[in-house]
Amino acid sequence: MRSPLDSLTPGQITRIARVVAVVTAVGLGLAYVTNVLEPVSSGIGSFLLGCALLLAAPRQRATELLGALTVWHCFAEFLSTLQSGHFAFWRLAVSVATLGGAMAVIRIQHLRLLTRESPDHALGDLDRRTVGGIGVLPRTDAQLAELRRESAGKA
Repeated sequence: MRSPLDSLTPGQITRIARVVAVVTAVGLGLAYVTNVLEPVSSGIGSFLLGCALLLAAPRQRATELLGALTVWHCFAEFLSTLQSGHFAFWRLAVSVATLGGAMAVIRIQHLRLLTRESPDHALGDLDRRTVGGIGVLPRTDAQLAELRRESAGKA
């Protein structure tokens, strides 16, 4: 017996997730403005919005999306504080902790992938954040010497 979910395509899931993300963001925003959001519902909303955003933007880095969502929560809490005069620290803490937990799971998955692909390489050698061969991290002295066609011992 086939499930109705078997006929979905990844593109359809992405489009559905975009709608869910917008609806959840608007709902959370209204809850912040009216100050009816409790810490538990804030954590659940954070998790739902984080998952929806991760599915809605598959080409965007997950840590960037979750970081932006954390900033959004801080800004919404700030606006809520201006509206009500009361800073709900626990509500913000639960939201940020929920997103931090999701980010930790993503980083663990990445580390597991690196362990499967390159178990005996140092993490510094596995930096794949390059654009056209230009690394994001500054080059080490050994890399600069190699680029100059010098040995690392000469200086």
